[in-house]
Amino acid sequence: MTVESPIMHLVKPSVSAPMAGTAGSACKIKIHTSAVLQVLEIVSKQVLPENKRMIGTLLGIRLDDGLLFEIKDAFMVPCNETGDSIAIEEETHRKLYQLYKKAHLKEHVLGWFGSSEQIDNTTALIHDFYSHGTDRAYPSPALHLNVQYIKDGEVHVPEFTTYLGAVIGKSANNTQKMGWKTVSNNNSYVFTPIPHAIVDGSSTEQIAANFLKTKTVNVDSTQLSLDLSFLTTQLNAVTDNIDAILNRVESASLDALQNDDNLDLLRLLSNSLLSKPQILDDMEELRRHFHNHNQDVIMIEYLTKAVKEQIELIAKATSDADKKH
Repeated sequence: MTVESPIMHLVKPSVSAPMAGTAGSACKIKIHTSAVLQVLEIVSKQVLPENKRMIGTLLGIRLDDGLLFEIKDAFMVPCNETGDSIAIEEETHRKLYQLYKKAHLKEHVLGWFGSSEQIDNTTALIHDFYSHGTDRAYPSPALHLNVQYIKDGEVHVPEFTTYLGAVIGKSANNTQKMGWKTVSNNNSYVFTPIPHAIVDGSSTEQIAANFLKTKTVNVDSTQLSLDLSFLTTQLNAVTDNIDAILNRVESASLDALQNDDNLDLLRLLSNSLLSKPQILDDMEELRRHFHNHNQDVIMIEYLTKAVKEQIELIAKATSDADKKH
């Protein structure tokens, strides 16, 4: 199954990156369903009051000509937005990417994703973060995947839009904070929508999905009814036991605790706690006994090995003597 985005794309923008494709070539983006689910899981946390903005890194492969991107996975990168500045945990991004790279040698950072109703200065600042430096999309152009699912404070069906950001004009004069301790001049970007397609993924995933689609499940109503009856019986038994325990605890009184059975039980527990060896209170004595015990164990193992070797030697000598006679 492939879902095409409803965007008519004529040419790719002129992107200021060493490995960007030609300006007159059309660029295509494929998003695997596993990456879509991962992105949705992360951006859905933005509805919580304590989360102002949720962003993450897009991972996958790209062709050498820069005309095809394939997004296969994603992970979240913590950030803290304050006014016109945003602090991105660069060290977390680097460690997560290096860990992912160990299992996926051919995949790279393609860009980033987020969820916002419009492209603003913070979007350009984050895009600039992913467009430069090591362990990021550089020297290829960075992608931006925006998932818009909150409109006027209400949750709607998610809409995916993919962009390529191209630098326009000169670098901005204002200096803004990017990362925890990195200061960078924020460039101005123009974000051009790029068509994308949501694909099933690898051939193995497609075979599994097709198998699940065609597989018919034969549900035996009689067996299902028996299982439900058994489950109901067990749940009722557990409920009765809990009620009995609660009634016992709530109805317990001083007079009830002073009967012979309860007194014998309390006396047994008290004697068991008070009759512990005195050696447990002396750590030095306990350490000495433990050391002596280890020495005894080592000596027994040594003697056992010596006796075993002696027996084997005697058996070998006897066998050689029998062969001579």
